Amino acid sequence: TTMPSVISFREEGDVLIGQAAKSRMLIDPENTIFSSKRFMGDRSKSYRIRFKTLTPVNIASMILKQLVESAQSVLKEEIWDAVITVPAYFTEAQREDIKKAGEEAGLNVLRLLPEPTAAAIAYGLDKERDQTIMVYDLGVGTFDVSILEIRGNNFNVKAVGGDSRLGGDDFDQLIMDYIADDF
Repeated sequence: TTMPSVISFREEGDVLIGQAAKSRMLIDPENTIFSSKRFMGDRSKSYRIRFKTLTPVNIASMILKQLVESAQSVLKEEIWDAVITVPAYFTEAQREDIKKAGEEAGLNVLRLLPEPTAAAIAYGLDKERDQTIMVYDLGVGTFDVSILEIRGNNFNVKAVGGDSRLGGDDFDQLIMDYIADDF
């Protein structure tokens, strides 16, 4: 299953993560955080929620903890080690923040793997075909494209591009602005 990277802080003190938090985006936007991944590496970004100040690293850590708890309940075993995927164009500061979030979540982060490489591995591993593929990822908050050369089970990234400020949220906002202007 998937889990939206959304957190909502209820007045009673509960913290909702995932689909329950996403459901609250419209009714309580002031206390709901989404698309925080696009601010990884930005040391000036913080969220003031219910008398707490949180950074994108804190938010990512909370989401990762929830993912680990969900996976552990399904797998019926402890999870300590993790390989975390990141947009291919993430800077070193953004990659450091993702690793820090994983460590705050109690994980031993073995490696950060570019998302297009992970997708290519899922697509092409053990297919025994030499090919060049393009992988694009238009997520909620980010967009990236990679060209990968696959030779056997070896993956060579030939080109990477992307925009951490362009994603589905941005498309949604443009459509809403367009419709609002029309009315």
